[in-house]
Amino acid sequence: MEQVEKDYRSGIRRMEALGFSDIGNLAMWSVSSYKIGFGVDALRADDASKLWQSDGPQPHYVDIHFSKKVSIVRVSLFFCFGLDESYTPSKIRILSGDGYHTLLEVTTVDFAEPSGWSHITFDSVRSDGIMKSFLIRVEVLTNHQNGKDTRIRSIKVFSPSKQNIALEDQEIGFTSVKMLSESVIR
Repeated sequence: MEQVEKDYRSGIRRMEALGFSDIGNLAMWSVSSYKIGFGVDALRADDASKLWQSDGPQPHYVDIHFSKKVSIVRVSLFFCFGLDESYTPSKIRILSGDGYHTLLEVTTVDFAEPSGWSHITFDSVRSDGIMKSFLIRVEVLTNHQNGKDTRIRSIKVFSPSKQNIALEDQEIGFTSVKMLSESVIR
């Protein structure tokens, strides 16, 4: 378990080094079902030893609902096939929309015995790879070894940092905070 925790922490540092910000704390999280003690709080705990475990009929899902439209560059999921085996997802679908009635499929991803961080990017959505959404649904379609319930140890929703967005929007790439703050007309 110590190695799992190291992999978890080093993955977070790599995402931060890329200039991404975790915006999951800005959202309201809900799950399709959960086993007592393994709900949303465990999923959001920032601890690889804690996890969400579903407890109901498939498909299982996690809804991540923001109060305003946000820019999302990737959704990252932490798995540990060695510990979770048949509980580990093998196929996940990402849906996005303005609300529950407007959810549309964005992408479907297959996993082969994943351990560590797995990243779902949105390069097919827009040329800049940024998806704008109020609501994301992470839907587990199948598990390894035909498992019924699922386990996900963590989900992070990453947005490009504000400075990265500001730099992309500028015709001239200002790098100082002073120049960036004075480059926009109110």
